[in-house]
Amino acid sequence: MGLKKTEQREYAKFLFTEKNLTQKEIAEKVGITEKTLKTWIDSNDGEWRKLKKSLMTTKSQQITMLYDQLARLNEEIENRPIVRKSMTMPVKLDKDGNPTTKAPEYDPIVFSNVPTSKEADIITKITNSIQKLEGETSIGETVQIAMTFCEYVREFDFEGSQKISEYFDMFIRQLLK
Repeated sequence: MGLKKTEQREYAKFLFTEKNLTQKEIAEKVGITEKTLKTWIDSNDGEWRKLKKSLMTTKSQQITMLYDQLARLNEEIENRPIVRKSMTMPVKLDKDGNPTTKAPEYDPIVFSNVPTSKEADIITKITNSIQKLEGETSIGETVQIAMTFCEYVREFDFEGSQKISEYFDMFIRQLLK
């Protein structure tokens, strides 16, 4: 027995947004034409594409990237050579190759393993972004929860799960605006 049109559409939406399949593969799995699939994908102002994009850039991926950026910056600062003022001053040599000028008694550090003010600002911004992301729920996570819940309800109340799915779709569309 084949799937109803609404079931085909939901299955196609799931395959399009969740799986890394071509449109041809999705159409074959669902039992529809590629033209029908394209119509569904393009309907509702490209909702499926927006949903797929939001699922692909999950909060955890963003947090991981920010932690990686922070680690790279800290590693760069940590591995930076320590340079003292006398190392950057031009030195005149006499005919025997001996320096004619003395290094200053106070030899301040020019570059070190301490972040510059610009680097400190970047570190602060990355850290704030991480804290913000860790405290909020992304659209991708909301969709994941909605789909899991709909699948759970579908096991014992198929029609109810379709209604819930419609409500979640409306809710997620509202979040995407």
